[in-house]
Amino acid sequence: MADLNVGVRNAQTYSGDKQVSLISLSKSNMTQDELDAAIQHIQTTATVIGIGDDTTGGFNAGASDVVHVLAEGPVPTVGSNYGEGSTGVTAAIVAYFENTF
Repeated sequence: MADLNVGVRNAQTYSGDKQVSLISLSKSNMTQDELDAAIQHIQTTATVIGIGDDTTGGFNAGASDVVHVLAEGPVPTVGSNYGEGSTGVTAAIVAYFENTF
């Protein structure tokens, strides 16, 4: 069992040696082609580590509205109409981790 009586501890920032970003891709009823285009765009400068979404069972083409992508490395500029052929998909950085030590 965890010992909850050890007092307050200082939170530490990420101290890895890489850039890691959590990106949200948003569009109502996103298609597989739209997701593929956005992922391919991210992969022009970063490595995709993982993909998750807002529906049970993973990505559901035509039903998923938000997909989260974990990427390592510099991510292309985020915004609307993200990626070639992904009209209407909006990308945003949810969290960004970089070693600054």
